[in-house]
Parts: sequence; C-alpha cells; structure tokens
Amino acid sequence: MADTFPAPATPGVYLFRGREGEVLYVGKSTNLKRRVLDHLHVRVEKDAYLVESYARVEFVPTHSEREALLLEANLIREHRPRYNVLLKDDRSYPYIQVTTGEAFPRISLVRRPRRSRKATLFGPYTSAREARSLVWVLEDAFHTRRCVRLPKRECIYYHMGLCPAPCTGKISPEAYGEQVRRAILVLQGRKGEVMRQLEEDMRRSAERQEFERAILLRDAMAAVGNFKERQRVSSPGKENMDILALSFPRETATGTATVALLRVRDGQVVGAEPHALTLPVEDTPGDGEILSNYILQDYSRRSSLGSVLYVPPLGEQDRQDLKEATDLLLAERGVETWIAERGRPKALLELAHKAAETYPHVRGDGPLHGGAAAALQRLLSLRAPPDHIEGIDISILQGVEAVGSLVVFRGGRPAKDEYRRFRIREVEGMNDFAMVHEVVLRRFRRLQAEAKELPDLLLIDGGAGQVSSAYGALSELHLEEDVPLIGLAKKEEEIYRPGASVPLRPERNSPAMLLLRHVRDESHRFAVTYHRKRRQMALREELQ
Repeated sequence: MADTFPAPATPGVYLFRGREGEVLYVGKSTNLKRRVLDHLHVRVEKDAYLVESYARVEFVPTHSEREALLLEANLIREHRPRYNVLLKDDRSYPYIQVTTGEAFPRISLVRRPRRSRKATLFGPYTSAREARSLVWVLEDAFHTRRCVRLPKRECIYYHMGLCPAPCTGKISPEAYGEQVRRAILVLQGRKGEVMRQLEEDMRRSAERQEFERAILLRDAMAAVGNFKERQRVSSPGKENMDILALSFPRETATGTATVALLRVRDGQVVGAEPHALTLPVEDTPGDGEILSNYILQDYSRRSSLGSVLYVPPLGEQDRQDLKEATDLLLAERGVETWIAERGRPKALLELAHKAAETYPHVRGDGPLHGGAAAALQRLLSLRAPPDHIEGIDISILQGVEAVGSLVVFRGGRPAKDEYRRFRIREVEGMNDFAMVHEVVLRRFRRLQAEAKELPDLLLIDGGAGQVSSAYGALSELHLEEDVPLIGLAKKEEEIYRPGASVPLRPERNSPAMLLLRHVRDESHRFAVTYHRKRRQMALREELQ
C-alpha cells in the first residue's frame, strides 16, 4: 500500500483513513488516481466530509475491476467505514450447511459459517425457526444422518426408522448420495422437481412390490409437500426469480434503509427477507449505489439465486451504478437483471416493497437529525441549521370547503400541539396561489402580533407559483429577509426558492430531502384530513 500521491492509474481499491488510523471510506475504481482526485476536488457533498476528516489515502491495486469489486466488499465488511453503506448484522443470520465433502453428508444449522469446499451453504435465513424446521423436515424426509461423527454401531435413529445407518454399511454411498441430492434440490427451491422424482420412485417400488421402500417415499413426499404448503405464497407461473425493493423511513433521516429480497421458486413466493443497511448520515447514496452494496455484501454470496433478478425502476445514473455490480457479479452466474415495470414482476415488487416498509428502522434524534439539519443549511445557504421548520399546504376539491394546514417540526420531529388549521375566507374558486397567500399572511401576522419566534425555515407544498405567493405575503409584513422560504414540488421533488429561475434537484433520498419530504407529506396529510372533516360536516348539514 502507498500512503501518498501519486496514485496508480490502475484498477484497485482505495481507503481514506482518519487521523487515528481508522478507515473512513472504502472505494473502488478502474483508475485509482482519477477517482481519488475526484474526491479531493469535492465533486459531491459526501466528499466535503471526507476531505475535512481524512489524514491519508491508501491504495490496493488489483488485476481487474471484478477483483477490485470483491476486495471492496471484503474491506467494507472488515472495517465498517463511517461513510460507506453497511449491511447490518449480516453475519448473525443462520445458514443450512450440507457437508458435501464427506462420503455420507450431514445437514445442519450453522451460524458464522466458514466457506469451505467440503461444505455447501444455503442461506442466510432471516428466521432461525424456519431454517431449523427445514433441517428437521429434510432429515425426516430423506433419512440423512444426525450424528456429527459416524459411530461404530447403529444408533437409536436407525431403530426408529429415521436413519439408514451408513455407519455400519447398511446403505451404499451412491444410494445415500441420491437422498442428499434431493435434499439439496429442496434447499435450492426446486421442490416440484423433487416431488416428481419421489412420486416416480414410489410408483416403481410399488410395482416391484418393495412396499417398505414405497412407504418411505410416500412419507418423504408428505413431509416435503407439507413444508411447501406452510411456506409458500401462491401465484401462477413456474419462474425462478428474485425481486429487490428499497424503502426509506418516513420520518426524518435515520441513517438507515431497508432492502427486501423476495424469492420466487417454481412460481411460488418462498420467502421475503428484509435487510437493514446503515447509510452515511451526511450524504445518502443513490438508490443504485445502495442496491449495489446489498448485492455485493449479501446477495452475490448466496448459493441459490433466481435466473432473473428484478429491481425497481431507477434513474439513469442509478441504473449505471447497479449495472456495474450485476455485470461483474451476477452475469457470470447466469442471472439476468430486469426492471420490474409491468405485469407480475411489478406486482411482486409491490409485495417486496411492503416487506421493506414494515421492517423496523432504527429511530433516534440528536446527531441523525443534526446531520439532516446541517445538510439543509449547506443546501439552502441558511444562516444556521434549521431546528424550527413550518410547512403549509392547501386542500381543495372542486372549489368547495377549501382549507389550509400548518405543521410545525422541532428537532426533526412533529410538534403536533403547535399544528394549526385555516378555513379559507377571502378566496373563491380554485385559486391555489391566492389561498397560499392568505394562509401565510394570517399565520405570520399572528406571530408578529403575539411576538412569537419565527421559524428557521418555511416550506410550501408546491412549485414556483406557490412560493411567489408566499413570498408576497411575507413581503407585506416585511419578513421576507427574516423567514427563509422554499417550495417542494411532488412530481420531480424539486426545491423552488424566491427569485431563483432554476430549481434545486438534490438527491431525493439524502438526509436533507428526507426531512423536507416528511414535513411536506405531513402538512399534506393534515390538510386532507381537515378538508375531509369539513366536507363531512357540510354534508350532514345538507341532509338535516
């Protein structure tokens, strides 16, 4: 490794280290020199934190881009750098191990397995109970040995009819190996193929009047079939596919995201596994980079993959980031990557997204909110990080019962006792801009009259027109210099500012944007709820 420049213009991995030698960030590139210089020139927001914090850069040249990609994943798992996306607790999940290097393999449940040519691993499983149950089913169905070491005489499982006693030569390695092969097919999700083989063997055994063997095969079919019914979610088709969905917490930036892996085998949904990832608080990566890191740290390490991997629709840069990982790690294993845009893949993506959304995110205040507020200060060039944020929205349907809402956030959290509702009094029809002007004027006129503190930031749900109307109201009260004002438009998640002809387009899942979206969505929810209540009251009055 080299500590100083010049960096090699070759593929490899680079490590930013802090003043105490800790690894701050691990990255890879086809050209180490060019990539590190990009960091030092502060191309993106995260680079500013690296440049402020790092003491030196180390380089590990590699022979190929794929080698760099794999080395990057290993170094991230080893050092868990602050500014990298990290898969949380990926080593604590249980695996099912088949000791295929032995003459008479054994099936068992293991944690923190060591990769070995003498054993085949399946997993990881998010549920230890599910994995343990599957081991028991396979042992009972295919009569594999339970003993860690082969004893010198038959054990109790042989006398119970649950083990063929390979220890004393009562079954040949070939016959035992066929049973293990079928168990592996089940672990690969190919239960339908196993069921057909068992049924054919049972029929032939019955024709040869080998009734004891036929009964054992019948029991194996029942065990595998029952387990399949307990685990699967039915849907048509015979595909083997995997679906990835990504979810962020609805509350202010928590420094986490969830990737859910939905596994489909023989047309059946056989599992939905949510995985929490730790994100750099200061600057959240794009969706493509987050999914790429999950593929690197978990998905590509699995022994059983679907023939197709479906991912959510992504922007151009995110698709390019993801393509790098899929081309290098999945294509050589015969896995194609497609966008889940329509039909059944889209429906399964929605199911995976629900699994991701229901996974509990790590929540908290303090430095996490502080990171979002500091990012907002830099993004909007504010005088200080905004602790007190107010959001305003208008709700109207066909010009009837128009209402406005105001929500207040302090420290990144809703302060619901400070929420306010406004019935639109001075505007008729569908003039949304005039309604925004009225609500802002009434809100800040009252704050002035009561000598209450002004917000550090005012957010309007809307675009340039709504921002202009709000700015006009603040100007009437001579507050345009005292209250920072922005609008957040839903369609493209663009930030509009008074007097700026071009909107800001920050990364939509950055901590700053997560906080703004939370304020905007909460103001919209509060407005719609009040509007619905007003309409119901008006309807009751008409009926009376």
